[in-house]
Amino acid sequence: MLKGISESLNVLQRNQTVAPAPTAVHDTKPAATKAVPSIPTHRLASYQKWAKVTQGQHAISANQVAEQGLLQVSQLLKELQVPLNNASPQSGLTEQQTDTAKQIQQQLVALDISYLQQPLVDHQLNLINAKRPAAKHFFQLKSVDLIGVKSRDERITIQYGENNARAFLPAHQNSQFLAKQLTNAFKDIGITVQAPARNAAMLSSDHADWLQIQAGLLMSGQGQRLPAGEARTVKVVEILSWQDPKEWRFDKAEDIKQTQVKVVKSLQKVNQQLVELRTSKQKVQQQLKRANHQEQLHGNLDMNLAKLKEVMQPNPFSSQVTSLMAQANVSRDHVSSLLKK
Repeated sequence: MLKGISESLNVLQRNQTVAPAPTAVHDTKPAATKAVPSIPTHRLASYQKWAKVTQGQHAISANQVAEQGLLQVSQLLKELQVPLNNASPQSGLTEQQTDTAKQIQQQLVALDISYLQQPLVDHQLNLINAKRPAAKHFFQLKSVDLIGVKSRDERITIQYGENNARAFLPAHQNSQFLAKQLTNAFKDIGITVQAPARNAAMLSSDHADWLQIQAGLLMSGQGQRLPAGEARTVKVVEILSWQDPKEWRFDKAEDIKQTQVKVVKSLQKVNQQLVELRTSKQKVQQQLKRANHQEQLHGNLDMNLAKLKEVMQPNPFSSQVTSLMAQANVSRDHVSSLLKK
């Protein structure tokens, strides 16, 4: 798309800088370098207007995708409430009810609500926006304690996919110090390390990194926390939030009661987010309506024409403006496509 824009601008520049054919007469004075004209102000203003309109259209499209996705989530949560509400207080769910509940659970987990490859709803059914970033995945290393106090220094390595890092863990340091040391070492590979109250490091990453991390981490050490020698795969255990449908259980009567509460809270959250989306979409639509209002467009055009008259000669004025607007109309699709990238 950038190439298309560049070609259009090059055609404009060639049309505006056509010079007379050279003659056989040689001028003793050095030829003056022709200045390449800049893009006219009127055309830049048009690009800015199209940019705002196109961004608004993308915002509405993303809003609609998120709304449809959350409506689907809401419907699945309501369907999940049916077997849960019909469960026996003593024996819980029947085998058929359990199968139905787990199928709905898998549908919720598998939902991918995104626009132009950008996720709009995270794995905890939270709407993603500037004020509310996607929830991170929390996990621990199975049978490995990175923040335990040791009597000797140790250097460890960690790798997943094409990401790798090294960390130095000094002896006789507490878990808080070691957690900060590990976070500084792992920040470039998207892993944060925390030192919780229990004696095991809590790690976190965003969703894109977690898709690779969940298969395990390739790690090696020097015999203190990790075996020395060749790296080995360390399994990870995800620590689930109650908002994540993967955490919901249907086996025991007590589990079912807790899951009922979680489903109700999730449904309330989803409905509230639907209200937020509809309010946001209404505001964007109002802004686009004002931007496309005919009187405002005429006002902007008249203002730009008045400014151009002050700096241009009257004779070529109409032909240059007509050509400029025609060229701007040709480039409109290029600008719209570019803003999608």
